[in-house]
Amino acid sequence: MSLLSPTTLGKEIRENNIYCVYYFYGHDVSTLEAYTNKLVKRLCPVDAQAMNLHKFDGKKLDIPALADAAQALPLFAERVVITINDLNMDSVNKDDADAVRKILKSIQDGTTVIIYATGTDLYRNKKNLTDKNKRFCDFCNKIGCVCDFALKNTYEMGRSIAGELNKLGCSISRKNAEYLAELCLCNTAFVKQEIKKLADYSGSGEITKETIDLLCIKHVESDGYSLAMNIVRSRADLVFARLDELSQQNYEPFEILGIISFSVSDMLRAKLARSSSLNISDVVSDFDYPKNREFAVKNMYNDCANISLNRIKSILEILSDTDLTLKTHSSGKSSDMLTLEQGIARCMALRN
Repeated sequence: MSLLSPTTLGKEIRENNIYCVYYFYGHDVSTLEAYTNKLVKRLCPVDAQAMNLHKFDGKKLDIPALADAAQALPLFAERVVITINDLNMDSVNKDDADAVRKILKSIQDGTTVIIYATGTDLYRNKKNLTDKNKRFCDFCNKIGCVCDFALKNTYEMGRSIAGELNKLGCSISRKNAEYLAELCLCNTAFVKQEIKKLADYSGSGEITKETIDLLCIKHVESDGYSLAMNIVRSRADLVFARLDELSQQNYEPFEILGIISFSVSDMLRAKLARSSSLNISDVVSDFDYPKNREFAVKNMYNDCANISLNRIKSILEILSDTDLTLKTHSSGKSSDMLTLEQGIARCMALRN
């Protein structure tokens, strides 16, 4: 079975193409959880769940109990359903891992196992599963169905936002819908919260960028681009005002610094690509950017034309020194925030 998208998975379920084993993973946890709940209810209606639904915690998996559930016959229902939440193969010893594979191979018609991750990190980086989880994913793919609930890119999420707001009687431009998607990191859970808030506030009117800025939560991860650009352009008032807001939101200085450094690295890659006559898609491909971060490269590529390469490199060096200071001489949040502000001040004082 090939790797399915959520859309194809939904179609398969509607057409009653049901598998014995499902493996769901991905960064869009909200959508993943929604699909899991819908699939469970489809295969095991609420009135049949007391006898035919078996739930397991993958973080402390009871192998003998799982084996018993896999051999159980449905009682007054068409199917037995087994769910395993947050099974991380990096935390499972070899004997137990072999036992789980043996159990899954023995699953018969009339039983479905749904393995899904909502609260454990299966990844070795932002895009790829760890080696053990990847091998287990491939194993599940051979005997059943695998679906990666990846975050949408800004264009896809923008279309979804516009559609949902339209259902609620509101309107929003494509540009502002994509801006909201960026602000929410293309995270479905964040988007749902903000859509309801915006719709309640705006009624049947148009949702503007000013309304989004007024009402929506700014996550530090979505701040990287604006902070990096304001630092490079020495806009001290904007930079320090936002740092103060982030401090009051209880973000740690090293976390803020990491986001800024990440965005300045995006800027360096974009700058080098421009100087080498490469395009945005080359950068995305060469550095394996996930779909929900493609906008970061696009923004930097368009805005770094008048920024010198030496300035970007010098800023990265200062940020690296500041990071080392925070990690080796940390003495409390207040002192660490001062260290961060001093490092950023040095960046903005550069004249190259």
